[in-house]
Amino acid sequence: MPGMAMGELGLGQEFRSWRQFSSFFDDWCERHKVLFIIASLKPLVSPCQDPPSFLPNLAKTLRFRFVRFICKHSGTYVGQSKNIQGFALYVAEPPRPRTVPDTQREKIDCPAKLTLRLGPRRDRLVVTEATLEHNHQLAPLEFTRCFRRRQLEACLGLPIRITNSVSKRFLALDLVWNLEEYSRDKDKGMCELLSQLDALFRADPGAKVKLVFQEDAAVLNSIFLATSHMQALACACPHLLFLDQAACLPGNFELYSVLCQDANGRGREVAYCLSQAGTPNLLVFIVASLVQSVPEIKARVECLTVGAALPGLDALQELLPHARAQVCRTQVLEVLGRRAQELVGPGQRQLVNLLHNLAHAASSKVYNQYLRTLKDTAPLEFLRYFLEAWHPHRDAWVACWAYCHSGVEGQGPFVDHFGSHRQKLLPVLATDPSLAGLVRGLLELESLAAELRTLPAEEVAQKYQQAWPAEAAALVAEELALARHGAVGAIRPAGDGGFILEGSGGGQGATFAIGPDLASCSCSIFTASHRPCRHLFVARLWAGRALFDASLMPLGDDG
Repeated sequence: MPGMAMGELGLGQEFRSWRQFSSFFDDWCERHKVLFIIASLKPLVSPCQDPPSFLPNLAKTLRFRFVRFICKHSGTYVGQSKNIQGFALYVAEPPRPRTVPDTQREKIDCPAKLTLRLGPRRDRLVVTEATLEHNHQLAPLEFTRCFRRRQLEACLGLPIRITNSVSKRFLALDLVWNLEEYSRDKDKGMCELLSQLDALFRADPGAKVKLVFQEDAAVLNSIFLATSHMQALACACPHLLFLDQAACLPGNFELYSVLCQDANGRGREVAYCLSQAGTPNLLVFIVASLVQSVPEIKARVECLTVGAALPGLDALQELLPHARAQVCRTQVLEVLGRRAQELVGPGQRQLVNLLHNLAHAASSKVYNQYLRTLKDTAPLEFLRYFLEAWHPHRDAWVACWAYCHSGVEGQGPFVDHFGSHRQKLLPVLATDPSLAGLVRGLLELESLAAELRTLPAEEVAQKYQQAWPAEAAALVAEELALARHGAVGAIRPAGDGGFILEGSGGGQGATFAIGPDLASCSCSIFTASHRPCRHLFVARLWAGRALFDASLMPLGDDG
Protein backbone atom coordinates (compact mmCIF):
# COMPACT_ATOMS: atom_id res chain seq x y z
CA MET A 1 0.00 0.00 0.00
CA PRO A 2 1.24 3.55 -0.68
CA GLY A 3 2.78 5.15 2.38
CA MET A 4 3.02 1.85 4.26
CA ALA A 5 6.44 0.89 5.59
CA MET A 6 8.01 -2.28 4.25
CA GLY A 7 6.83 -5.25 6.27
CA GLU A 8 4.00 -3.38 8.01
CA LEU A 9 0.38 -4.51 8.14
CA GLY A 10 -2.64 -2.33 7.39
CA LEU A 11 -6.03 -1.85 5.75
CA GLY A 12 -6.25 -2.74 2.08
CA GLN A 13 -3.11 -4.87 2.08
CA GLU A 14 -3.38 -7.70 -0.44
CA PHE A 15 -2.02 -11.25 -0.50
CA ARG A 16 -2.14 -13.57 -3.49
CA SER A 17 -2.04 -16.77 -1.42
CA TRP A 18 -2.71 -17.99 2.11
CA ARG A 19 0.92 -19.12 2.29
CA GLN A 20 2.13 -15.61 1.41
CA PHE A 21 -0.04 -14.13 4.14
CA SER A 22 1.05 -16.80 6.65
CA SER A 23 4.73 -16.10 6.06
CA PHE A 24 4.19 -12.33 6.24
CA PHE A 25 2.08 -12.58 9.40
CA ASP A 26 4.66 -14.85 11.09
CA ASP A 27 7.35 -12.23 10.41
CA TRP A 28 5.11 -9.41 11.61
CA CYS A 29 4.08 -11.14 14.85
CA GLU A 30 7.67 -12.11 15.58
CA ARG A 31 8.91 -8.57 15.01
CA HIS A 32 6.23 -6.99 17.21
CA LYS A 33 6.15 -9.82 19.79
CA VAL A 34 2.36 -10.28 19.69
CA LEU A 35 0.15 -13.38 19.69
CA PHE A 36 -3.10 -13.90 17.80
CA ILE A 37 -5.56 -16.75 17.36
CA ILE A 38 -8.18 -17.33 14.69
CA ALA A 39 -11.62 -16.68 16.13
CA SER A 40 -13.62 -17.63 13.03
CA LEU A 41 -13.13 -18.53 9.40
CA LYS A 42 -15.02 -19.62 6.31
CA PRO A 43 -13.38 -21.88 3.69
CA LEU A 44 -13.44 -20.71 0.09
CA VAL A 45 -15.18 -23.97 -0.85
CA SER A 46 -16.32 -26.87 1.27
CA PRO A 47 -13.62 -29.55 1.53
CA CYS A 48 -16.19 -32.07 0.41
CA GLN A 49 -16.85 -30.20 -2.87
CA ASP A 50 -14.81 -29.62 -5.99
CA PRO A 51 -13.83 -25.98 -6.63
CA PRO A 52 -16.18 -24.11 -9.00
CA SER A 53 -14.96 -23.50 -12.54
CA PHE A 54 -14.16 -19.83 -11.85
CA LEU A 55 -11.76 -20.89 -9.08
CA PRO A 56 -9.67 -23.61 -10.73
CA ASN A 57 -6.59 -23.24 -8.54
CA LEU A 58 -7.45 -20.47 -6.11
CA ALA A 59 -9.30 -22.80 -3.75
CA LYS A 60 -5.91 -24.30 -2.89
CA THR A 61 -3.91 -21.08 -2.86
CA LEU A 62 -6.34 -18.71 -1.10
CA ARG A 63 -8.24 -21.32 0.96
CA PHE A 64 -10.68 -18.93 2.74
CA ARG A 65 -13.40 -16.38 2.04
CA PHE A 66 -13.09 -14.86 5.48
CA VAL A 67 -10.68 -15.14 8.43
CA ARG A 68 -10.90 -13.16 11.66
CA PHE A 69 -8.01 -12.97 14.13
CA ILE A 70 -8.23 -11.73 17.72
CA CYS A 71 -5.65 -11.30 20.45
CA LYS A 72 -4.72 -14.58 22.08
CA HIS A 73 -5.65 -13.13 25.49
CA SER A 74 -8.96 -11.56 24.48
CA GLY A 75 -11.65 -12.66 26.92
CA THR A 76 -9.20 -14.43 29.25
CA TYR A 77 -8.30 -13.69 32.84
CA VAL A 78 -4.90 -12.77 34.20
CA GLY A 79 -3.59 -15.81 36.08
CA GLN A 80 -5.86 -18.21 34.25
CA SER A 81 -4.02 -21.42 33.36
CA LYS A 82 -4.75 -22.36 29.77
CA ASN A 83 -3.61 -25.45 27.98
CA ILE A 84 -4.07 -23.71 24.65
CA GLN A 85 -0.99 -21.68 23.87
CA GLY A 86 0.36 -19.78 20.94
CA PHE A 87 -1.70 -18.55 18.02
CA ALA A 88 -2.31 -22.02 16.63
CA LEU A 89 -5.86 -22.37 17.96
CA TYR A 90 -7.61 -21.89 14.66
CA VAL A 91 -11.19 -22.18 15.77
CA ALA A 92 -11.86 -20.59 19.14
CA GLU A 93 -13.07 -23.09 21.75
CA PRO A 94 -15.64 -22.42 24.47
CA PRO A 95 -14.10 -21.47 27.82
CA ARG A 96 -13.37 -24.33 30.20
CA PRO A 97 -14.60 -24.48 33.79
CA ARG A 98 -12.51 -22.29 36.08
CA THR A 99 -11.38 -23.37 39.50
CA VAL A 100 -10.87 -19.78 40.70
CA PRO A 101 -13.80 -17.29 40.52
CA ASP A 102 -13.46 -14.71 37.75
CA THR A 103 -14.08 -11.96 40.31
CA GLN A 104 -10.64 -12.71 41.74
CA ARG A 105 -8.99 -12.17 38.37
CA GLU A 106 -8.54 -9.31 35.98
CA LYS A 107 -10.28 -9.89 32.67
CA ILE A 108 -8.53 -8.77 29.47
CA ASP A 109 -10.77 -7.32 26.76
CA CYS A 110 -8.06 -6.65 24.23
CA PRO A 111 -9.34 -4.78 21.14
CA ALA A 112 -6.62 -6.11 18.82
CA LYS A 113 -8.16 -7.81 15.79
CA LEU A 114 -7.46 -8.45 12.12
CA THR A 115 -9.83 -9.51 9.35
CA LEU A 116 -9.02 -10.92 5.91
CA ARG A 117 -11.64 -11.27 3.17
CA LEU A 118 -11.68 -12.57 -0.36
CA GLY A 119 -11.18 -9.57 -2.67
CA PRO A 120 -13.87 -8.44 -5.13
CA ARG A 121 -11.95 -9.99 -8.04
CA ARG A 122 -11.78 -13.29 -6.16
CA ASP A 123 -8.05 -13.62 -6.83
CA ARG A 124 -6.52 -12.41 -3.54
CA LEU A 125 -7.08 -11.91 0.17
CA VAL A 126 -7.50 -8.35 1.40
CA VAL A 127 -7.12 -6.87 4.91
CA THR A 128 -10.50 -5.25 5.69
CA GLU A 129 -10.01 -4.65 9.42
CA ALA A 130 -6.78 -3.97 11.28
CA THR A 131 -6.89 -2.90 14.92
CA LEU A 132 -3.39 -3.89 15.90
CA GLU A 133 -2.75 -2.11 19.23
CA HIS A 134 -2.97 -4.29 22.36
CA ASN A 135 -4.07 -2.92 25.74
CA HIS A 136 -1.82 -5.19 27.82
CA GLN A 137 1.81 -6.22 28.06
CA LEU A 138 3.12 -9.58 26.89
CA ALA A 139 6.09 -10.97 28.73
CA PRO A 140 8.97 -11.88 26.36
CA LEU A 141 9.19 -15.33 27.96
CA GLU A 142 5.53 -16.03 27.18
CA PHE A 143 6.00 -15.01 23.55
CA THR A 144 9.06 -17.25 23.21
CA ARG A 145 7.16 -20.17 24.73
CA CYS A 146 3.97 -19.73 22.71
CA PHE A 147 5.01 -18.48 19.30
CA ARG A 148 5.55 -21.05 16.54
CA ARG A 149 6.16 -20.27 12.88
CA ARG A 150 4.10 -21.88 10.08
CA GLN A 151 1.15 -22.64 12.34
CA LEU A 152 -1.26 -20.84 10.03
CA GLU A 153 -0.55 -23.54 7.43
CA ALA A 154 -1.46 -26.23 9.96
CA CYS A 155 -4.48 -28.51 10.30
CA LEU A 156 -7.19 -25.95 10.86
CA GLY A 157 -9.80 -28.37 12.10
CA LEU A 158 -7.90 -29.95 15.00
CA PRO A 159 -7.94 -28.18 18.38
CA ILE A 160 -4.65 -28.20 20.24
CA ARG A 161 -5.94 -30.23 23.17
CA ILE A 162 -6.73 -33.01 20.67
CA THR A 163 -3.41 -32.87 18.83
CA ASN A 164 -1.53 -32.86 22.14
CA SER A 165 -3.43 -35.94 23.33
CA VAL A 166 -2.96 -38.04 20.16
CA SER A 167 0.59 -37.01 19.35
CA LYS A 168 3.09 -39.89 19.43
CA ARG A 169 0.34 -42.40 20.34
CA PHE A 170 -0.64 -45.27 18.09
CA LEU A 171 -4.00 -44.51 16.52
CA ALA A 172 -7.05 -46.76 16.45
CA LEU A 173 -10.06 -46.63 14.17
CA ASP A 174 -12.30 -44.85 16.69
CA LEU A 175 -9.67 -42.17 17.24
CA VAL A 176 -9.36 -41.66 13.48
CA TRP A 177 -13.14 -41.15 13.35
CA ASN A 178 -12.91 -38.51 16.09
CA LEU A 179 -10.17 -36.69 14.21
CA GLU A 180 -12.24 -36.82 11.03
CA GLU A 181 -15.14 -35.16 12.84
CA TYR A 182 -12.94 -32.28 13.97
CA SER A 183 -11.42 -31.83 10.50
CA ARG A 184 -14.62 -32.06 8.47
CA ASP A 185 -15.43 -28.90 6.46
CA LYS A 186 -12.22 -27.21 7.68
CA ASP A 187 -9.15 -28.86 6.18
CA LYS A 188 -9.46 -30.90 2.99
CA GLY A 189 -5.90 -32.23 3.14
CA MET A 190 -6.29 -33.57 6.68
CA CYS A 191 -9.72 -35.01 5.83
CA GLU A 192 -8.22 -36.92 2.89
CA LEU A 193 -5.33 -38.19 4.99
CA LEU A 194 -7.65 -39.37 7.76
CA SER A 195 -9.96 -40.98 5.20
CA GLN A 196 -6.96 -42.94 3.90
CA LEU A 197 -6.07 -44.03 7.44
CA ASP A 198 -9.72 -44.98 8.01
CA ALA A 199 -9.55 -47.29 4.97
CA LEU A 200 -6.23 -48.71 6.18
CA PHE A 201 -7.57 -49.63 9.63
CA ARG A 202 -10.71 -51.19 8.15
CA ALA A 203 -8.58 -53.41 5.91
CA ASP A 204 -5.77 -53.95 8.43
CA PRO A 205 -6.82 -53.46 12.08
CA GLY A 206 -3.31 -54.39 13.24
CA ALA A 207 -1.60 -51.51 11.41
CA LYS A 208 0.49 -49.17 13.55
CA VAL A 209 0.15 -45.46 12.79
CA LYS A 210 1.26 -42.36 14.69
CA LEU A 211 0.44 -38.74 13.89
CA VAL A 212 2.91 -36.40 15.60
CA PHE A 213 2.02 -32.73 16.02
CA GLN A 214 4.09 -29.86 17.33
CA GLU A 215 3.43 -29.52 21.03
CA ASP A 216 0.75 -26.91 21.76
CA ALA A 217 0.19 -26.46 18.03
CA ALA A 218 -1.91 -28.06 15.33
CA VAL A 219 1.04 -28.48 12.98
CA LEU A 220 1.51 -32.01 11.67
CA ASN A 221 5.19 -32.90 11.99
CA SER A 222 5.41 -36.64 11.29
CA ILE A 223 3.47 -39.75 10.27
CA PHE A 224 4.79 -43.17 11.28
CA LEU A 225 3.31 -46.16 9.47
CA ALA A 226 3.81 -49.93 9.67
CA THR A 227 1.21 -52.36 8.30
CA SER A 228 0.65 -55.80 9.83
CA HIS A 229 2.59 -57.34 6.94
CA MET A 230 5.52 -54.97 7.52
CA GLN A 231 5.50 -55.87 11.21
CA ALA A 232 5.52 -59.57 10.32
CA LEU A 233 8.53 -59.04 8.05
CA ALA A 234 10.36 -57.16 10.81
CA CYS A 235 9.66 -60.04 13.19
CA ALA A 236 10.76 -62.68 10.66
CA CYS A 237 13.90 -60.84 9.46
CA PRO A 238 15.05 -58.55 12.30
CA HIS A 239 18.80 -59.11 12.20
CA LEU A 240 19.84 -56.45 9.69
CA LEU A 241 17.93 -53.15 9.51
CA PHE A 242 18.60 -50.16 7.26
CA LEU A 243 17.22 -46.64 7.77
CA ASP A 244 17.63 -43.61 5.55
CA GLN A 245 15.85 -40.72 3.88
CA ALA A 246 14.25 -42.15 0.75
CA ALA A 247 12.83 -39.00 -0.88
CA CYS A 248 12.16 -35.28 -0.51
CA LEU A 249 8.47 -34.49 -0.86
CA PRO A 250 6.35 -31.43 -1.65
CA GLY A 251 5.36 -29.26 1.29
CA ASN A 252 8.69 -29.51 3.14
CA PHE A 253 8.13 -33.17 4.02
CA GLU A 254 10.68 -35.95 3.71
CA LEU A 255 10.13 -39.71 3.47
CA TYR A 256 12.23 -42.03 5.66
CA SER A 257 12.13 -45.80 5.22
CA VAL A 258 13.23 -48.70 7.39
CA LEU A 259 14.21 -51.82 5.48
CA CYS A 260 15.08 -55.31 6.64
CA GLN A 261 17.01 -57.94 4.69
CA ASP A 262 14.98 -61.06 4.04
CA ALA A 263 16.21 -64.63 3.53
CA ASN A 264 16.62 -63.96 -0.20
CA GLY A 265 18.98 -61.05 0.45
CA ARG A 266 16.37 -58.50 -0.66
CA GLY A 267 15.60 -55.23 1.08
CA ARG A 268 12.01 -55.18 2.39
CA GLU A 269 10.11 -52.21 3.82
CA VAL A 270 9.16 -52.59 7.49
CA ALA A 271 8.27 -48.97 8.39
CA TYR A 272 7.75 -45.55 6.84
CA CYS A 273 7.98 -42.09 8.37
CA LEU A 274 6.82 -38.93 6.61
CA SER A 275 8.31 -35.98 8.47
CA GLN A 276 8.82 -32.24 8.23
CA ALA A 277 12.37 -31.33 7.24
CA GLY A 278 14.48 -30.54 10.29
CA THR A 279 12.38 -32.49 12.79
CA PRO A 280 14.59 -33.11 15.85
CA ASN A 281 15.31 -36.57 17.31
CA LEU A 282 13.83 -38.21 14.22
CA LEU A 283 16.10 -41.27 14.25
CA VAL A 284 15.20 -42.11 17.84
CA PHE A 285 11.50 -41.56 17.14
CA ILE A 286 11.46 -43.89 14.12
CA VAL A 287 13.41 -46.68 15.83
CA ALA A 288 11.40 -46.36 19.06
CA SER A 289 8.13 -46.52 17.11
CA LEU A 290 9.28 -49.61 15.23
CA VAL A 291 10.29 -51.36 18.46
CA GLN A 292 6.94 -50.42 20.00
CA SER A 293 5.20 -51.87 16.93
CA VAL A 294 7.18 -55.11 17.05
CA PRO A 295 8.56 -55.54 20.62
CA GLU A 296 10.00 -58.97 19.75
CA ILE A 297 12.76 -57.43 17.66
CA LYS A 298 14.32 -55.36 20.47
CA ALA A 299 16.75 -58.10 21.51
CA ARG A 300 17.11 -59.62 18.03
CA VAL A 301 18.40 -56.76 15.90
CA GLU A 302 22.10 -57.35 15.30
CA CYS A 303 22.93 -54.32 13.18
CA LEU A 304 21.20 -51.06 12.25
CA THR A 305 22.81 -49.08 9.42
CA VAL A 306 21.64 -45.49 8.92
CA GLY A 307 22.32 -42.73 6.41
CA ALA A 308 25.11 -40.25 7.07
CA ALA A 309 22.69 -37.33 7.45
CA LEU A 310 20.77 -38.87 10.37
CA PRO A 311 22.05 -37.69 13.77
CA GLY A 312 21.37 -39.40 17.08
CA LEU A 313 23.13 -42.74 16.61
CA ASP A 314 24.50 -42.71 20.17
CA ALA A 315 20.98 -42.64 21.61
CA LEU A 316 19.96 -46.02 20.15
CA GLN A 317 21.73 -48.27 22.66
CA GLU A 318 18.77 -48.44 25.03
CA LEU A 319 16.32 -49.09 22.18
CA LEU A 320 18.43 -51.84 20.58
CA PRO A 321 20.69 -53.11 23.37
CA HIS A 322 22.25 -55.97 21.37
CA ALA A 323 22.68 -54.18 18.04
CA ARG A 324 25.66 -52.53 16.39
CA ALA A 325 24.56 -49.10 15.16
CA GLN A 326 26.61 -47.86 12.23
CA VAL A 327 26.60 -45.27 9.44
CA CYS A 328 26.71 -46.15 5.74
CA ARG A 329 30.41 -45.85 4.87
CA THR A 330 29.67 -44.94 1.24
CA GLN A 331 27.61 -41.96 2.33
CA VAL A 332 30.26 -40.85 4.85
CA LEU A 333 32.85 -40.80 2.08
CA GLU A 334 30.47 -38.84 -0.14
CA VAL A 335 29.99 -36.25 2.62
CA LEU A 336 33.74 -36.03 3.21
CA GLY A 337 34.38 -35.76 -0.53
CA ARG A 338 31.98 -32.82 -0.90
CA ARG A 339 33.56 -31.07 2.06
CA ALA A 340 37.02 -31.66 0.63
CA GLN A 341 35.95 -30.16 -2.68
CA GLU A 342 34.56 -27.09 -0.89
CA LEU A 343 37.66 -26.52 1.26
CA VAL A 344 40.51 -27.89 -0.84
CA GLY A 345 39.39 -27.32 -4.42
CA PRO A 346 41.16 -28.94 -7.39
CA GLY A 347 43.71 -30.72 -5.19
CA GLN A 348 41.11 -32.72 -3.30
CA ARG A 349 41.63 -35.99 -5.24
CA GLN A 350 44.67 -37.00 -3.23
CA LEU A 351 42.83 -36.18 -0.02
CA VAL A 352 39.79 -38.22 -1.13
CA ASN A 353 41.99 -41.23 -1.86
CA LEU A 354 43.51 -40.95 1.60
CA LEU A 355 40.06 -40.78 3.18
CA HIS A 356 38.99 -43.86 1.21
CA ASN A 357 41.97 -45.82 2.54
CA LEU A 358 41.28 -44.57 6.05
CA ALA A 359 37.59 -45.58 5.88
CA HIS A 360 38.49 -49.09 4.68
CA ALA A 361 41.26 -49.64 7.24
CA ALA A 362 41.44 -53.29 8.25
CA SER A 363 42.58 -52.57 11.83
CA SER A 364 42.76 -49.74 14.31
CA LYS A 365 46.53 -49.64 13.80
CA VAL A 366 46.11 -49.05 10.07
CA TYR A 367 43.42 -46.41 10.76
CA ASN A 368 45.79 -44.52 13.06
CA GLN A 369 48.54 -44.64 10.43
CA TYR A 370 46.26 -43.05 7.83
CA LEU A 371 45.04 -40.57 10.44
CA ARG A 372 48.61 -39.40 11.07
CA THR A 373 49.07 -38.90 7.33
CA LEU A 374 45.81 -36.94 7.22
CA LYS A 375 47.01 -34.67 10.02
CA ASP A 376 50.25 -34.04 8.16
CA THR A 377 48.71 -33.29 4.75
CA ALA A 378 45.11 -32.04 5.10
CA PRO A 379 44.32 -28.30 5.28
CA LEU A 380 43.65 -27.13 8.83
CA GLU A 381 39.98 -26.28 8.26
CA PHE A 382 39.19 -29.68 6.76
CA LEU A 383 41.17 -31.48 9.45
CA ARG A 384 39.27 -29.62 12.16
CA TYR A 385 35.96 -30.63 10.53
CA PHE A 386 37.01 -34.28 10.29
CA LEU A 387 38.28 -34.49 13.86
CA GLU A 388 35.12 -32.89 15.25
CA ALA A 389 32.45 -34.53 13.07
CA TRP A 390 33.70 -38.00 12.10
CA HIS A 391 36.77 -39.12 14.02
CA PRO A 392 34.92 -39.41 17.38
CA HIS A 393 32.41 -41.75 15.68
CA ARG A 394 34.94 -43.83 13.72
CA ASP A 395 33.58 -47.06 15.23
CA ALA A 396 30.30 -46.38 13.38
CA TRP A 397 31.73 -46.18 9.84
CA VAL A 398 35.33 -47.42 9.55
CA ALA A 399 35.66 -50.97 8.15
CA CYS A 400 37.65 -52.52 10.99
CA TRP A 401 34.88 -51.74 13.47
CA ALA A 402 31.98 -52.61 11.15
CA TYR A 403 29.44 -55.29 11.89
CA CYS A 404 30.16 -58.48 9.94
CA HIS A 405 27.57 -61.09 8.98
CA SER A 406 28.82 -64.45 7.72
CA GLY A 407 32.14 -62.88 6.86
CA VAL A 408 30.54 -60.07 4.81
CA GLU A 409 30.38 -56.50 6.05
CA GLY A 410 26.82 -55.86 7.18
CA GLN A 411 26.53 -52.38 5.68
CA GLY A 412 27.40 -53.61 2.19
CA PRO A 413 23.75 -54.11 1.06
CA PHE A 414 22.70 -50.62 2.26
CA VAL A 415 23.25 -48.82 -1.05
CA ASP A 416 21.74 -51.65 -3.13
CA HIS A 417 18.66 -51.97 -0.94
CA PHE A 418 17.90 -48.26 -0.96
CA GLY A 419 18.66 -48.00 -4.68
CA SER A 420 15.99 -50.63 -5.40
CA HIS A 421 13.62 -49.08 -2.87
CA ARG A 422 13.87 -45.62 -4.46
CA GLN A 423 13.21 -47.11 -7.90
CA LYS A 424 9.99 -48.60 -6.55
CA LEU A 425 9.04 -45.22 -5.08
CA LEU A 426 9.35 -43.21 -8.31
CA PRO A 427 5.85 -43.99 -9.68
CA VAL A 428 4.31 -43.26 -6.26
CA LEU A 429 6.02 -39.88 -5.96
CA ALA A 430 4.92 -38.88 -9.47
CA THR A 431 1.25 -39.81 -9.05
CA ASP A 432 -0.13 -37.73 -6.16
CA PRO A 433 2.11 -35.42 -4.10
CA SER A 434 -0.42 -34.88 -1.28
CA LEU A 435 0.16 -36.61 2.06
CA ALA A 436 -2.95 -38.72 1.56
CA GLY A 437 -1.79 -39.67 -1.95
CA LEU A 438 1.67 -40.58 -0.72
CA VAL A 439 0.29 -42.76 2.07
CA ARG A 440 -2.02 -44.45 -0.42
CA GLY A 441 0.88 -45.08 -2.80
CA LEU A 442 3.13 -46.44 -0.05
CA LEU A 443 0.42 -48.89 0.99
CA GLU A 444 0.00 -50.02 -2.61
CA LEU A 445 3.74 -50.78 -2.70
CA GLU A 446 3.13 -53.26 0.12
CA SER A 447 0.46 -55.13 -1.84
CA LEU A 448 0.93 -58.71 -3.03
CA ALA A 449 0.70 -57.67 -6.68
CA ALA A 450 3.51 -55.12 -6.28
CA GLU A 451 5.70 -57.62 -4.45
CA LEU A 452 5.20 -60.35 -7.07
CA ARG A 453 6.40 -58.04 -9.83
CA THR A 454 9.85 -58.10 -8.21
CA LEU A 455 10.04 -61.89 -7.78
CA PRO A 456 13.48 -62.94 -9.19
CA ALA A 457 12.07 -65.98 -11.03
CA GLU A 458 15.00 -66.59 -13.41
CA GLU A 459 17.64 -66.23 -10.70
CA VAL A 460 15.85 -68.67 -8.38
CA ALA A 461 15.11 -71.10 -11.23
CA GLN A 462 18.80 -71.21 -12.07
CA LYS A 463 19.63 -72.29 -8.53
CA TYR A 464 17.15 -75.15 -8.78
CA GLN A 465 18.58 -76.15 -12.16
CA GLN A 466 22.02 -76.47 -10.58
CA ALA A 467 20.74 -78.55 -7.67
CA TRP A 468 17.88 -80.67 -9.09
CA PRO A 469 17.32 -83.02 -12.03
CA ALA A 470 16.41 -81.23 -15.27
CA GLU A 471 12.76 -82.33 -15.36
CA ALA A 472 12.03 -81.32 -11.77
CA ALA A 473 13.88 -78.01 -12.20
CA ALA A 474 11.90 -77.21 -15.37
CA LEU A 475 8.60 -77.72 -13.54
CA VAL A 476 9.77 -75.45 -10.72
CA ALA A 477 10.82 -72.76 -13.23
CA GLU A 478 7.32 -72.88 -14.73
CA GLU A 479 5.73 -72.45 -11.30
CA LEU A 480 8.03 -69.52 -10.48
CA ALA A 481 7.04 -67.78 -13.73
CA LEU A 482 3.34 -68.29 -12.97
CA ALA A 483 3.82 -66.94 -9.45
CA ARG A 484 5.38 -63.74 -10.81
CA HIS A 485 2.68 -63.20 -13.40
CA GLY A 486 -0.24 -63.10 -11.01
CA ALA A 487 -1.45 -66.66 -10.61
CA VAL A 488 -2.58 -65.70 -7.08
CA GLY A 489 -5.17 -63.05 -6.27
CA ALA A 490 -4.76 -62.42 -2.55
CA ILE A 491 -3.03 -63.75 0.54
CA ARG A 492 -3.93 -63.66 4.22
CA PRO A 493 -2.46 -65.21 7.37
CA ALA A 494 -3.92 -68.47 8.65
CA GLY A 495 -4.37 -69.15 12.33
CA ASP A 496 -1.71 -71.88 12.39
CA GLY A 497 1.07 -69.61 11.14
CA GLY A 498 0.61 -70.51 7.49
CA PHE A 499 -1.31 -68.63 4.78
CA ILE A 500 -4.53 -68.83 2.82
CA LEU A 501 -4.16 -67.93 -0.86
CA GLU A 502 -6.97 -67.06 -3.22
CA GLY A 503 -6.71 -67.88 -6.89
CA SER A 504 -6.70 -65.08 -9.48
CA GLY A 505 -9.61 -64.47 -11.84
CA GLY A 506 -9.08 -67.81 -13.54
CA GLY A 507 -9.11 -69.59 -10.20
CA GLN A 508 -12.90 -69.28 -9.91
CA GLY A 509 -12.72 -68.52 -6.20
CA ALA A 510 -10.42 -71.43 -5.32
CA THR A 511 -8.41 -71.11 -2.11
CA PHE A 512 -5.21 -72.88 -1.15
CA ALA A 513 -3.81 -73.54 2.31
CA ILE A 514 -0.08 -73.16 2.91
CA GLY A 515 1.28 -75.06 5.91
CA PRO A 516 2.97 -73.21 8.80
CA ASP A 517 6.41 -74.44 7.67
CA LEU A 518 5.75 -72.91 4.20
CA ALA A 519 6.72 -76.27 2.72
CA SER A 520 3.30 -77.74 1.85
CA CYS A 521 0.23 -76.65 -0.11
CA SER A 522 -3.27 -77.98 -0.57
CA CYS A 523 -3.25 -77.46 -4.35
CA SER A 524 -3.33 -80.40 -6.79
CA ILE A 525 0.16 -79.67 -8.14
CA PHE A 526 1.80 -80.08 -4.75
CA THR A 527 -0.35 -82.97 -3.56
CA ALA A 528 0.38 -84.94 -6.76
CA SER A 529 4.16 -84.42 -6.91
CA HIS A 530 5.22 -82.79 -3.62
CA ARG A 531 7.27 -80.35 -5.65
CA PRO A 532 7.07 -76.64 -4.74
CA CYS A 533 4.16 -74.93 -6.48
CA ARG A 534 3.44 -71.30 -7.38
CA HIS A 535 1.49 -70.87 -4.13
CA LEU A 536 4.48 -71.91 -2.01
CA PHE A 537 6.71 -69.43 -3.83
CA VAL A 538 4.17 -66.64 -3.37
CA ALA A 539 3.86 -67.34 0.35
CA ARG A 540 7.64 -67.59 0.81
CA LEU A 541 8.26 -64.34 -1.05
CA TRP A 542 5.57 -62.57 0.97
CA ALA A 543 6.93 -63.85 4.28
CA GLY A 544 10.59 -63.19 3.47
CA ARG A 545 11.51 -66.87 3.48
CA ALA A 546 14.11 -68.33 1.10
CA LEU A 547 12.75 -69.05 -2.38
CA PHE A 548 15.51 -71.55 -3.01
CA ASP A 549 15.40 -74.30 -0.40
CA ALA A 550 16.94 -77.70 -1.13
CA SER A 551 14.73 -79.28 1.54
CA LEU A 552 11.70 -78.72 -0.73
CA MET A 553 12.94 -81.40 -3.13
CA PRO A 554 10.79 -84.53 -2.80
CA LEU A 555 12.42 -87.86 -1.94
CA GLY A 556 13.52 -89.75 -5.04
CA ASP A 557 14.34 -86.57 -7.02
CA ASP A 558 17.96 -86.40 -5.97
CA GLY A 559 19.08 -87.74 -9.32
